[in-house]
Parts: sequence; structure tokens; C-alpha cells
Amino acid sequence: MRNTKAFKDAVAQTLAELARRGVTLGPATVADTIEQSMSTVADRLGIQVRSAWRYFDAAALADRLA
Repeated sequence: MRNTKAFKDAVAQTLAELARRGVTLGPATVADTIEQSMSTVADRLGIQVRSAWRYFDAAALADRLA
């Protein structure tokens, strides 16, 4: 999952949202959180991880991390 364009874009968007909020986190921490979140969403909805990306919201994730 980490080698996909969607994943890299999600990390970049989340880091940008965190920067707007004045929060500094490492890219690895954000990547781990996104990976865990996407896997959790897929498991709970009973869908594939690649389908869970439609539910990703960088701003909402940044709010939770901040």
C-alpha cells in the first residue's frame, strides 16, 4: 500500500494540513497512522483497502492527530 500514488498523496496532504494547524509530525508517523486507518476502515466495512481510499479525508485525519 505504501508504494501507491494514492498513499504518497495522502501523506503529503495530511502533512500539509498538519502544517496549517502548526503541528509537526514525522512523515513516518503520518504514514503509519494512514496505513492503520485505511486497514481499519476496510476491515470494518468489509471492503478492499484500495476501495477504502474514497473515505480518506486529510483534514479530518489532521484534526485527529493535532
